[in-house]
Amino acid sequence: MIVGGGIVPAVQASPTIAQRARPAQPRAHSLMPFLVDLPHLVAAARLGMRRAAAPGADGLTWAGYRNGLRARLGELSNRLRAGTWEPGPLRHVEITSYTGKVFPAVIPTVEDRIVHRAMRRAVEPILERHVLADWVSAYRPRRNRITALRQAEQHLAAGRQWVADVDVAGASAGGSSEQFVDWLAVHVADGSFLRLFRRAVEALPTPLVPGSGLWPVLFHLRLSRVDALLADWPVVRFADNYLIFAADEPGAVAAFDALTAALATVQMQPHPRKSRVRPPHQANTEDLFLIDG
Repeated sequence: MIVGGGIVPAVQASPTIAQRARPAQPRAHSLMPFLVDLPHLVAAARLGMRRAAAPGADGLTWAGYRNGLRARLGELSNRLRAGTWEPGPLRHVEITSYTGKVFPAVIPTVEDRIVHRAMRRAVEPILERHVLADWVSAYRPRRNRITALRQAEQHLAAGRQWVADVDVAGASAGGSSEQFVDWLAVHVADGSFLRLFRRAVEALPTPLVPGSGLWPVLFHLRLSRVDALLADWPVVRFADNYLIFAADEPGAVAAFDALTAALATVQMQPHPRKSRVRPPHQANTEDLFLIDG
């Protein structure tokens, strides 16, 4: 069994380990305004322009796209409204993390980044309200490693000193466009939006890699299927690192096995090196959710 790690933080928030009741909710019926209304497209473009980014495969930069921005976005809106928008080519690159590890990544065209960001702005509030558990942090507003550590500390302080620490192997790999659309369709009834969402996802590489503005949405959609099977466990997830807390070793082993079974439902498994059952002397809060820790 294995030592677990964590990933990139988002934005800090107040901690809570409360299990939020999720009564049945109506599905969102109209998300297309996020893709076709000019103010929404302008907002998506401005969010993209805040990031220093290289041009995509077409060579067009943000500076170049800003020339005649309103006209460009108006024409993009027309294609999205008519359903004729098609994703552009991806530029494949490699990035090196501060730990020295090299990751594959993609750079979509500037226009596709705007579409991805507009879709993300439409979907993220739905994930927040109806999909993501309170104990999930990273890649969402006001939830980062500090949030996860505070939640973990509450479990440890409650006497749950044994920890099933599971880092998901290849959390970005797998998941078909059909699955992602089906998972989103549980919460979204807008057929036009879902058709364009499918088209965007089909154009992305498999396994998924960072670079697309849709990546956090797809990442959480997949792992939320696992999260739903863990609602009765004292658990904290930071990105793709799960911690389940138990009062004794048999409870932690049972939690590890339950999490392994839950991951198998979406064709995932614990990382064979980074996952383990931690005894109390290894459950120091600051050692949890470390990259490759």
